[in-house]
Amino acid sequence: MDLTIRLNILRDAGQITEKTYNQILKVIAFFKEKLGIELKEENGAMFITHLSSALTRIEQNKLVENIDEFIFEQVKSDINYKRAVEVTNYLEEILGELPRQERDFIEMHICTLLNK
Repeated sequence: MDLTIRLNILRDAGQITEKTYNQILKVIAFFKEKLGIELKEENGAMFITHLSSALTRIEQNKLVENIDEFIFEQVKSDINYKRAVEVTNYLEEILGELPRQERDFIEMHICTLLNK
């Protein structure tokens, strides 16, 4: 399944708003244009699904629980962690400020993408 099909399903089912849908499309374009990473179902499905859910939680003023500290320490030791933080900073220009808990999960997903 193409990521845009996944997004269409989420939007049409009322799981994400039109605003979130458009923000995610901008994120997909950012990865391709600025990082040279084409997000597809194989490499980007988990990230895009999590990001869609995160943006919905933010719109609803709900917070996700903190990432497990042990797991996040492993993420922070990843060779691409600093770059993931930079990418997340750029994403905030598209998405607006992200709560710390959501940033941690997003940085983890971005590390995974950068390591592929």
